[in-house]
Amino acid sequence: ESAFLYVQKIFIRDSAVNAICHGADLAIPGILKLTDGIKVKSTVALFTLKGELVALARALMTSDDIMNKEKGLAAKTVRVVMPVDTYPRMWKAKSSHSSQSLAQEQVQGAT
Repeated sequence: ESAFLYVQKIFIRDSAVNAICHGADLAIPGILKLTDGIKVKSTVALFTLKGELVALARALMTSDDIMNKEKGLAAKTVRVVMPVDTYPRMWKAKSSHSSQSLAQEQVQGAT
């Protein structure tokens, strides 16, 4: 973490950490705070609030844009540093049933 003293920083929600560790890009709702002066295409370091380095990313918008928008992708993950499952998984998994198979089950149950 100390090697990144001069890199722009984005501090992310604990609920976003494991998704980033799996390679997801950072969306604005996952951001808690950030340093000023982030420019598009600049390298940023993604940190937890505890100061743990999660990943390096490429900024997709400026720090001003990130602060003024409520949604959208803020950074593209380039290199993950933190091991997967250091933080618990918080994103929703897709249902194992497709809507078509669910409809078929409902029809079969009605007969």
